[in-house]
Amino acid sequence: MTYNEVMQHATRATTKYRHYGPLYDLVLASLPPAPTVLEIGVANGGSLQTWRNLLGVDARIIGVDLNERAVTMRDEGFEVYVLDTGAHGSWDVLRHDLAGSVDLLVDDGGHTNRQQVEAIVNGVDLVRDGGWIVIEDLHASFMREFGNPNPYSAVRFVNEVTSDLHRSHPRSSEEPKHPNLARSIDYTISSTSWVALKVNRWDPSSRDEITAGNDDTLMDYDHRWDSSSIARRVGAILPRSVAARVRDIGLRGAQVAEMRSLFRRDSAPPSPS
Repeated sequence: MTYNEVMQHATRATTKYRHYGPLYDLVLASLPPAPTVLEIGVANGGSLQTWRNLLGVDARIIGVDLNERAVTMRDEGFEVYVLDTGAHGSWDVLRHDLAGSVDLLVDDGGHTNRQQVEAIVNGVDLVRDGGWIVIEDLHASFMREFGNPNPYSAVRFVNEVTSDLHRSHPRSSEEPKHPNLARSIDYTISSTSWVALKVNRWDPSSRDEITAGNDDTLMDYDHRWDSSSIARRVGAILPRSVAARVRDIGLRGAQVAEMRSLFRRDSAPPSPS
């Protein structure tokens, strides 16, 4: 059964956005048998019940919440920590008990920038290779009641981590801003207000190229300038090292002019279905 179908069988109240279900189905398909799930934000307990119904009695389901009443869920076979994940000391407790043992960490707590960013920065220490960190309700980064817009919002941090994956490429001219975190995240899945980060510590050498074939006769010019005959002529006249520098400067300047309007462009409205 799917996440959304199983959720309907929870007896304790829970609310999720409908489109989260298929995204969780993608994540759950990669989990091992009897996984360990840690969810921040117990609320009424319906989400913990959903995980139990989805993953079976052998799965380890752990909840974290500020509300001391959440401990009543222990009577139903769940592990519960009463902690504030906005406080760094709380992560020390979780790291001591759970480091490297979690298959899926879900943050559905207070939705503040600090709480959501802490869940990534510290959560990566709890999740084993092959596991996931999921941050829900990232639309909070665009809500005034959560102190946003903010240059240090959770969404901006997620975007920074995603950019770091590209900065980590061996041919990148920039170093990652969060190198250790970037090399602990293999890839991400993102949708409206929901992001999943696949945890897998990787070696930079694993991003090397694979080359096949030996006929390279078609590539006779710099493909960055396919539509610019002037740039191609410059490349043919100047020494290679000089031409490369001139073209790099020209490309940067041209793209500033060209991309300003392109960045603001939107696609046509979707056709009615």
